[in-house]
Amino acid sequence: MPKIYFDLTTSVSWGGAPVGITRTEREIAKRAADHCVLPVQYCLFHRPTGRYYELAPAFADRVLAGKCWISRDAVEAMTVSDEPATASVGLAIPDGPSIPATIARLGRKLHDVPLSQILEGRAANALVSINSETGTRLVSVSSVLARPVPLKRDTWIINGGLDWEYKDVRKIRSLKKKANFKYVSIIYDIIPLLYPQYVVPFYVDLLKRYFGELFWTADYAMCISATTRRDVENHLQQSRMPVFPMDDWPLGCDIVSDDAASGRLPTALKDRRFLLYVSTVEPRKSHRTIIDAFEHGIRTGQISDEAMCVFVGRIGWNVENLVQEIKTNPVLADRVLFLSAVSDKDLLELYKNARFVVFPSRYEGYGLSLVEAMALGKACIAGDAGSLREVGGDAPLYIDPIELPEWSRAIATAFNDDEMVANLERRSRSEYAPVTWDESARRFYRSLERWMETAR
Repeated sequence: MPKIYFDLTTSVSWGGAPVGITRTEREIAKRAADHCVLPVQYCLFHRPTGRYYELAPAFADRVLAGKCWISRDAVEAMTVSDEPATASVGLAIPDGPSIPATIARLGRKLHDVPLSQILEGRAANALVSINSETGTRLVSVSSVLARPVPLKRDTWIINGGLDWEYKDVRKIRSLKKKANFKYVSIIYDIIPLLYPQYVVPFYVDLLKRYFGELFWTADYAMCISATTRRDVENHLQQSRMPVFPMDDWPLGCDIVSDDAASGRLPTALKDRRFLLYVSTVEPRKSHRTIIDAFEHGIRTGQISDEAMCVFVGRIGWNVENLVQEIKTNPVLADRVLFLSAVSDKDLLELYKNARFVVFPSRYEGYGLSLVEAMALGKACIAGDAGSLREVGGDAPLYIDPIELPEWSRAIATAFNDDEMVANLERRSRSEYAPVTWDESARRFYRSLERWMETAR
């Protein structure tokens, strides 16, 4: 029987709110038991040793729930064993205590233990620091990693994270040559190959090398949109590389919070109308277009004094000047709000209370926040590039992301024209067919199962 592993290397080291790639990896991975006919285990790629290791089930569950993470440096510094994890003699580390409490407890336990047993126990109980919202604690590596993944011809490994940062695909390719296991890659976009000007400069060469290795390593690919799939197929054909089997499937649009409490709006937004843009702040996302359009509306009197512009997402690359301009601009300083590390419950509250949602990106492999907004029945104005029209259908108002006058008119109108907003809201409810993460996972694993059946 084939063995399926879902690689959680990125999620293991992700300590922030899940966004984009990390949200997709977690949402698809944690639904494997419900939607895959075969058992799915979780694993991690340990870059220093160039090997995959099974994750202890309890630890993997906590990672997928966003309850804990291990820094990338700590993961790479872990002392790993080629033997299955076993209970150790005299040095078991209880789950939960902080680092000082753990040290104190170890001191008491070791007081009467012979040196030879201490050394034996130390070898079997390498420690690693695990982070959570309540602090940092030490656990044994054996409570994180179970054993090396037994790589064979019928082993399938699903890879869907920030692999260019956390893995070494060249080492993985070497492993494949020896063990001939199947490598399934989730591909989000190939923007670094199509539009390198939109990528962090020092990442361009790294990502080009990554995709070069990936396209010779992957046996199958799952693309998050038909746009991305066509982009990959065209690139392979133009580069005279073999086109390997690939499929596309839709991502989920529902934001499910484990916290039963209601989200809270920032005080600055109370009783205010605001536009909302959920995305990392970087040049490709065209935040400047929104800022220039918003300022134009204020200066020309088309946007009222109570209107606000809200950006949700981390500050990315090459936007320092834009952020500084906003902070020092007397017209905008108190009217533009940057939010980051927003919880899912607070994000839901922002979506629900926004006057309308914008997504003026110059190119996307999907557009997750666009579908999240449409699923909530929000009025949406989006760029007409990449996959946005594919995923948005006829619901949003589309504007070329570089057409500033059109964005200025649309934003000013949306703040003032209730009928325009109501019409776009109706279109979101009637024209967009929401896909939940459960349905997304079901389609993902059905495609995987078809490939596995074909490969037999």
